[in-house]
Amino acid sequence: MMFEHDGKIVCHIYPEGYDHTHYGLLICDLVRHLSRTFKVGEDEISEWIEKERRPTIEITHRHPDQQRPFIARG
Repeated sequence: MMFEHDGKIVCHIYPEGYDHTHYGLLICDLVRHLSRTFKVGEDEISEWIEKERRPTIEITHRHPDQQRPFIARG
C-alpha cells in the first residue's frame, strides 16, 4: 500500500489498519489494470489466478538449514 506523507511516497507491505479485504481490492484493481494493459478480458486473467491458487507446478526451494532442496507445494 502506498501513501503520500510530507510530499514523499511511502510504501508499506503491511500497514496498520488494513486487512485482507483491502488487499483483495488491491488485487482486483491490479487485474483491471493488467486487463487494459494487455487488452484481454478480466476473466482471462482471473482464470490464471484461479488456476495458480492451487499451483499447477512444483517449485523447488533450498531451505537455509538443508543441503538438499525440498519441494514446496501449495
